[in-house]
Amino acid sequence: MHKQRELPRGLSNQHRTRNLFAALILGGCAVGGSTSVAAEVAFDRYEMVIGPKREAVLTGAFLPGPFKNVATVGTDENGNHRLRIFALADGAWKVAVEATLRPRTLLVDALAFDGHDRLLTYADGRLNWFDPASRTERLLLPIEIRFRASGDGGIPVIDIARDLNGNGLDDLLIPDTQGFWISTQAVDGTFAEPIRFGPPEPYLGTVGLAETRTYGAMGINATTIPWYLSRVHQADYDRDGYRDLVFWNEDHFDVYFQNEHRQFNPVAQAFTTDAPFDVDGTYALTFVYNDESTLGFILGIRKKTQLTMLHALRDMNGDGIADLITLSLEGRSLINHRGTYQVHFGSATPGGTAFARKASAAIKPGGRAGALQASGYSSLLVQDFNGDGQTDVLFKDVAIGLFGMVRAMAGKSVALDLEFYRMEDGGYARQPTAKHKIRPRLYPKGAGVFFPPVLIGDLHGDGRMDLVVGKGREELHIYAGIDAPDAFARVPQTLSIALPDDERDTQLVDLNKDAKQDILIYNRFTTPHRLTTLIAR
Repeated sequence: MHKQRELPRGLSNQHRTRNLFAALILGGCAVGGSTSVAAEVAFDRYEMVIGPKREAVLTGAFLPGPFKNVATVGTDENGNHRLRIFALADGAWKVAVEATLRPRTLLVDALAFDGHDRLLTYADGRLNWFDPASRTERLLLPIEIRFRASGDGGIPVIDIARDLNGNGLDDLLIPDTQGFWISTQAVDGTFAEPIRFGPPEPYLGTVGLAETRTYGAMGINATTIPWYLSRVHQADYDRDGYRDLVFWNEDHFDVYFQNEHRQFNPVAQAFTTDAPFDVDGTYALTFVYNDESTLGFILGIRKKTQLTMLHALRDMNGDGIADLITLSLEGRSLINHRGTYQVHFGSATPGGTAFARKASAAIKPGGRAGALQASGYSSLLVQDFNGDGQTDVLFKDVAIGLFGMVRAMAGKSVALDLEFYRMEDGGYARQPTAKHKIRPRLYPKGAGVFFPPVLIGDLHGDGRMDLVVGKGREELHIYAGIDAPDAFARVPQTLSIALPDDERDTQLVDLNKDAKQDILIYNRFTTPHRLTTLIAR
């Protein structure tokens, strides 16, 4: 099941930061390594017309049939929330179900339960699921979600349905200012009474950089919800085969153990670590430096500072024990922070896990946009790209610098630097295994700033990850995954396809259930808007 995320809206710090740097930061692709060329992927192309306004887009097997469905939720001119479910039949996407959702619907998601994919909606203290047979919303769970609408009438897709306990069933994870409400799903499709886990949000009373309101006053909305969710960590701390919930709580970890019944103990146990870090999550940058001058922080008219953040708990070296990953950022200006990722390998202790004080492996990517990670200008993807059983890392950074700013301001396109690090013998080399330079073509004034999509997925169905990048507004490149140290072929397959300005409107999802990723593109530059699907044969 796949859920395409709605764009953040509102006057949050993330939104302002993104707009600010679209103006501030306002070619070719060089891939080092093998010259192997993989077979090209053939696609069947289909389009569907949707409304003239921004709509939420989700995919799932909502209706019986060989293909997954595409669902759209939008608000019409009368303020009604309209749901349409499309089915692919006779060579075209057609509306199979159309209905009006409850007034005051605030969010949607896709949820798998009781053997089916369902559209999940929230309104007036009720989590509901949409029944396509009766075209009505049925109560799933009564719960109050402190979610604030953006004010523009749009309904976002919020990722509150996910498998938390590893039993293959979707559970519910609902952020709250005082922790997280969690309801686990049983095999019979019923959901447990929600229980609150984790400590309160530590920055509730803090005013963020370039903000006038406290974090608590901003509230839980489409922009801040990823920040809240970044505080949830999972690791099998006691190594009993069941994933536990872990939260950083001021100066220690709180762990909620999972038992053999796939339930989490609501009473936390505390443990400490010698691995050094200052704060939990990159979003903390917004609040740690809130007493700084915004202009001084942007231009670097300040002292050089260094901050180390907890990034993730994950088994990186494949020994079955969770490791601790931190990110250290050092610099003066917001657009010139160098980052170092450090991995502290975990080791078994009686009934628990200890993390090494000294970093066991480290990566220092060349990008300088690390301080903008919470705003989407820098990110990393941790995954086994080439199927060798080892955990690899891919970094993406907006190319910040004088030329990058000129390109964005004059050419209306953002350049990206990609660095790929392959794990070998339990560590990473000082230099990346491969580098990718994405320099979209320059465009005339008048168009919005183009953020090229960078996606990873198996389009060939061979078990290796392929790299999908936007060369420009009219061109998509596919670098096939290969059995070589650099993981991706040098020569890309080129697709002529219109791409949207925002990279988050291009997604990978398996629509025809053949274990190959397909491409879904939300085109908002047409009137009315269109969804284009490229289904891999």
